Amino acid sequence: MQDSVTEFTTSGDSQSTYSAAALLSFADMLLLLLVGLAGIVDGLRIILTKTDTVGSASAGGWLVLLGALLGIGTFKLALQGNLQSEQDMATAETEKQLWLPVTVSAMLLIYITLITPLGYTLATLLFMAIYLRAFGKYGVLKVATISIAFSLGSSWLWTALDMMLPQGILPWP
Repeated sequence: MQDSVTEFTTSGDSQSTYSAAALLSFADMLLLLLVGLAGIVDGLRIILTKTDTVGSASAGGWLVLLGALLGIGTFKLALQGNLQSEQDMATAETEKQLWLPVTVSAMLLIYITLITPLGYTLATLLFMAIYLRAFGKYGVLKVATISIAFSLGSSWLWTALDMMLPQGILPWP
């Protein structure tokens, strides 16, 4: 008898939840497309205006590539309908959806602030560890392994591509 549960909702309540969920879905797609466009524009600005700086073409090229991939991926997901359906989003908690981007944006601002004094490798390690622990719900050993591997691997990759990284208190790479 307790296995079957019937929920009753008022039509006004579900309509407002549906409208908020649809608005959030549209805002998420628009934000991702704008970030991709900003990456492309900034990459082109670097390529076209920093012609006397060594490595400016490759740095700008990477920004253009990443911005284009973000924009194309978002557009493709929107066309295929792989984003959450409106019905699923209507049942999700709207408040939780509003605070997730705010939390991640605050974490990114703290990461950007700490990258110069701590250095790229250490700041990336801390950011990844906190992000994975807070949103991934992984254990401490898995978080430490992934964070260390990602921060050291990305540091090595950027130096292999001749990108200058903030050294901070850890003078590697």
